[in-house]
Amino acid sequence: YISNNQKKGAAANNNKAIPNLLSSEIIKLANRKPLGKKQSGDTASYYIWIANDDRDVDAAMKRLKVKPPAPRNKSSKNKKSSAPILAIINPASSISPSGKLAVSPKILAQHHCHPPPSTPELLTAWINSIRKRHLRDFAKLQFMQKEMQMLQDRNRGYVDSINDDRVREEKEESERQRKEMEEEEERLRVQAVEERRGGLLASLVEEPVAGEGVVTIALRFTDGGKRGNLQRRFVGGETYVNDVFNWIDAVHGLEREGVELSTMNGSKKFVYVNEEDDGDESEVEESGENVTLEEAGLGRMTALRVTQIVVADDAADEEEGESDEVEEEESDEE
Repeated sequence: YISNNQKKGAAANNNKAIPNLLSSEIIKLANRKPLGKKQSGDTASYYIWIANDDRDVDAAMKRLKVKPPAPRNKSSKNKKSSAPILAIINPASSISPSGKLAVSPKILAQHHCHPPPSTPELLTAWINSIRKRHLRDFAKLQFMQKEMQMLQDRNRGYVDSINDDRVREEKEESERQRKEMEEEEERLRVQAVEERRGGLLASLVEEPVAGEGVVTIALRFTDGGKRGNLQRRFVGGETYVNDVFNWIDAVHGLEREGVELSTMNGSKKFVYVNEEDDGDESEVEESGENVTLEEAGLGRMTALRVTQIVVADDAADEEEGESDEVEEEESDEE
């Protein structure tokens, strides 16, 4: 609807037409889905556009190439009509090769507006009559709307696919970098352990001949793995417990910080004491002191059980699993 504000009677015409265009009957008609129940989008059959400002009026008439209706009295000296423009415009959309929507407005019908429809019923009847008269245009418009909707769905799916691929690639790259860092850290750790084991092996004192003050240590590994010589002699008053851990680390391939030694009856337990952390009282209190085999009370023939220490996180997981099993058993009993 384009008002003709420059002519007399424009206000009266506007007071008739605009309220009808904004009435509930016309809004309902406009909001009807052009593709029926099968339509998944929210596109309506009509868009109501009202130009009541002089700048909008000039732009609309130029864009749509519409002219005011001819005056009713053709014999009048004033050949310019004071009536507004009430028209139904077909957007005549088409999809360009680049996938963009191109719109070329086409006037399907223009009301004479002498006067404009005075009631929503009259306006509805006129709109429906135009729809019946231009069924092909409406069918084409519906087809284009369906094609546009399908294109939008494809584009949306393509964009979502690209985003999913980007997120997946970023996740894979982050995971790859994390694994590389972990592998590099593990490689450096293993390298440091191997270098340390070489030094520990070289620092092992020569095994003494059995005799007074000599303690024979026999190892029992709880993991059941087959290893080489599980027995060795040490001078009890000169050999420290840490030296036994160094022997296990260098010869049997178990990191000294990750194992615990205990007598077969469990009365005595030993862990490696890191003497570089002497200033940490809590560490000393927890791990004990690095004493000689004689001070530790180990006899001439002593068997020690070698147990790998469970990491705190793994132990927590095991305790959690055990608690879950207990809860399940209790619930079954109930």
